[in-house]
Amino acid sequence: MVFSARNSQILQIMLESDGPIQSQEIAEKLGISIRTVQRELPFLKDMVPKYGMLLVRSRSKGNYLSGTPTARDRLLAALSQERSIDPGDKEERQRFLLFSLLKEREPRKLFYYSDQLGVSESTIAADIDVLKDWLAKNRLSVVKKRGYGVFLKGAEQDYREAMRRFIEENISYHERPGDRFDEAAFSDALLKSADSGVYSFLDKETLHRVHAVLLAMQEPKLQSLASNAYAGLVDHITIAIERIRKGGFIEVSEELLEGLEEWEEYDLAVRILGEMEEEFEILIPKEEVSYVLLHIQGSKVAYSRDVAFSDDPAMEDDKLLDLIDRMIDIYSPELAPGLKSDEEFVRGLLVHLRPVLVRMRENMNIYNPMLDEIRAEYSDIFERCAKASELIRIQSGRQVSDEEIGFLAMHFGAAEERIRERRGFSRKVSIGIVCASGFGVARLMMTRLEKYLSDKAFLKAYGRDELGTAVVKEMDFFVSTMNLDEYGVDYIRVSPLITGSDRSAIEHKLKDYSSLRRTGREEDFVHQLQRIGFITEEIRGIIESFHSYQVADNISFKELLMFLGLKATGNATLASEVSHDLMEREKLYTQLFPELSLGLLHCRTSAVSRAVFLSCTPKGGGEFADSYFKGIGSAVMLLSPLDEHRSEHAEVLGAISAAFINNQDFLKAIRSGEEEAIRRELVNEMKQFYFNYLRKISETI
Repeated sequence: MVFSARNSQILQIMLESDGPIQSQEIAEKLGISIRTVQRELPFLKDMVPKYGMLLVRSRSKGNYLSGTPTARDRLLAALSQERSIDPGDKEERQRFLLFSLLKEREPRKLFYYSDQLGVSESTIAADIDVLKDWLAKNRLSVVKKRGYGVFLKGAEQDYREAMRRFIEENISYHERPGDRFDEAAFSDALLKSADSGVYSFLDKETLHRVHAVLLAMQEPKLQSLASNAYAGLVDHITIAIERIRKGGFIEVSEELLEGLEEWEEYDLAVRILGEMEEEFEILIPKEEVSYVLLHIQGSKVAYSRDVAFSDDPAMEDDKLLDLIDRMIDIYSPELAPGLKSDEEFVRGLLVHLRPVLVRMRENMNIYNPMLDEIRAEYSDIFERCAKASELIRIQSGRQVSDEEIGFLAMHFGAAEERIRERRGFSRKVSIGIVCASGFGVARLMMTRLEKYLSDKAFLKAYGRDELGTAVVKEMDFFVSTMNLDEYGVDYIRVSPLITGSDRSAIEHKLKDYSSLRRTGREEDFVHQLQRIGFITEEIRGIIESFHSYQVADNISFKELLMFLGLKATGNATLASEVSHDLMEREKLYTQLFPELSLGLLHCRTSAVSRAVFLSCTPKGGGEFADSYFKGIGSAVMLLSPLDEHRSEHAEVLGAISAAFINNQDFLKAIRSGEEEAIRRELVNEMKQFYFNYLRKISETI
């Protein structure tokens, strides 16, 4: 937005007037005070020359606009395209305030902005406070003086850098990663955006002339710049020329000026400014050479396989390559060999890091239009790049911005994809879901993840106390709500609800492991054969020992536990132990589910030496009469021994308990109490579980 709604109204009245018009008459037409009109006129006087018009003010005659019919049409067209700022849109309002503060430079009272935007002065003051962090990145501060107004304080070069950054963040023209400068695309972008609120920050004619001069030079270095780097250079030179015309000169330390001639692009910077002096017929101070040179040195170059390693004042190539080598080790020890052997990645990162170090050293900002997307979609890559960038911080002595880390993530992420393509191998990954008990929250997490990962991973829930050597060896990595550092496992700590960023991190790590072949395949195979043999016997024993019982409908809960305990153990003492262990489990969380009409009684106990599955119903059908049963009409008991095969027991019995929810025929048979019908469904469930397990073995070994 160039003109506020009030600006546009005043200009419209003047354009429609047959001759000069007094400020009082304008005020009456708009229903505002004459002081408000007089306050707006100086701003309009500065703005209309951009459209080929002049605003003439005369105390005796009044105010009028002078210009050719073509210029009048151009201004009318601009006014018709103007859109007013929505006072309720906080981001839009604050962007306009930032635009105004950087453009005007001179003090303005809060009322000036509140009147333009149609909000209170306190709202404007709050908005300006929000902008302080943005401005601080360019070492600019907000000064407020009572009776004087609000303005910015800072060095000339910081103003220019802030203006360039503002344009980059708001212009619609962005390149794809690594794109070379495209003259046709850039010219089209200028044509479409030069009259917009953002690009009117710069003089349209100056912008096009700078672009034309650079094109005519036909410099290979300029042609090798990435698209947005070239656009930034055009912006910078345009800003410099406008500021020089207004008397704004940058100050550069003698230390920096002394070594300029040794820089590789020094002659290019001198030639560029020489061409600009001739084009615009101005004298450009030698200090400007340093800033143009820094901009070229700090600009992204579009990567090419033809780019050769060369000397650079920021850091020699051998040192840069050593830095890259160490960054890769921090980023991912597992992928390090593949990344280090990827010549395209190493060369691309080398080309990228040279200007990064220049920007870091000279406090130059860079805008990354894809930062939010990178953070959201590739959070794990971003975090690993943040850790690796600590080496850059140590090298430069300055904190690496999120924008720079985002660009690093694009390089590393692309290299990872190439590694996976070259490997041409993919397998299902084994992921352990861990919570305190192995059930409850872990089962909920596993259910959530199965929706997205069932075709990519085998998921299994564990209790924290189950993380023994065998389990750790079996799983590729773990997902947990708890810290698992003490177990020495690779894991991702997540929210129990599995947020979007959690899923992104899990899926990224899954990709890493899916392309890696498991080590120790012979040992794994022998171990799995042993597990297959044990699970085979476990399934056979459960099916053969299964029975369904009928009990009196008025049996109490404790009596039912004792009854089933006797059937499972054949010993009163052991039955009492089973009853006790089930009651302890019941105290933690009820095992009665009225919505399923089922009591799911399960626990680990030393009273049994093999896995047990039994069921029972009241005689004659119906429901248990004891109020503790909450109206359920069937109960099952699942007992797991406390031995070295706890993981296998949990896997088999877990498949049975999951079937109560997933297989309505199984649940219906249990409610009926018909033993053969239940056994038939049990055999079907165990058969499916067994063959799925065998398939898993074949895909992971």
